Amino acid sequence: MAGYDLEVDAARSVALDITLHLCVLPGYFRSEVLRAVQLELGAGVLPDGRLAVFHLDNFTFGQAVYLSRIVAAAQAVEGVEAVEVQKFERLGQPDTLPMETGVLPMGRLEIAQLANNPNFRERGRLTLKAGGGK
Repeated sequence: MAGYDLEVDAARSVALDITLHLCVLPGYFRSEVLRAVQLELGAGVLPDGRLAVFHLDNFTFGQAVYLSRIVAAAQAVEGVEAVEVQKFERLGQPDTLPMETGVLPMGRLEIAQLANNPNFRERGRLTLKAGGGK
């Protein structure tokens, strides 16, 4: 309408930094379990057609990231016995509060992102470690 000012704010991507240690069940290969968890916690589409946890369509403006969802997705992968969270924060902004509360809050224009692409580290980092298994 004429006579009105309109201000449009751009979305801001917030890169996440997550480190998980997986306990692999006996009889499973660590490398295969790590690959499966990495796919599940990725940003793409899974082979069965489901969206991975950090697919862009799973997040919207101001939506907090819950640690329980990440742990549940990793725990659901066949061959994972247990998941220990070692880091859960914004990339480059160390903060222990999200680990304590299990929630990483986002501002009204922020969208969580974790692409885990080594060519674009500014889009988030997922570090997986494993013990047990074969």
